[in-house]
Amino acid sequence: MRLSVPKEKDSVFASELFNAILTNIDDLTQENLTHPKKIVFMGHLGKEVFSFIQANGWNFDGFSLEKIDGLVNSIVFKYDAPLTVSNDPGQVTFEEGSIHGKIINGIPGDGTVHKLISSYSSPSFKVEKTVRPERRVQLTRR
Repeated sequence: MRLSVPKEKDSVFASELFNAILTNIDDLTQENLTHPKKIVFMGHLGKEVFSFIQANGWNFDGFSLEKIDGLVNSIVFKYDAPLTVSNDPGQVTFEEGSIHGKIINGIPGDGTVHKLISSYSSPSFKVEKTVRPERRVQLTRR
């Protein structure tokens, strides 16, 4: 995503900035089922946007706002700590009459259900990994 930062910031820019912030926070929340806690403003354009937000008194309670010097002009939305994502291969999902894309015709008996579940599940392990999801908005000058 890109956002143009004008020298003279008006209500149109404020609306575009608010929309970009809202969209990225919402996307991260939907993907990871928890709100990001940190917004980092980078580069000289990031500092301008940060100053604009402070000058207009926008309320970001619950978020940590940072500004960082650097060559890359962007706004980064991220979590304050890594997230743990787990994948339990022992969970078998039955959706719309299929198991992992295989169509079930008729009503399977107990033996068939047991064979299906045992062939698609392995309850002996759980896969967990640590991720650091983030979203980035590139800032450019109009």
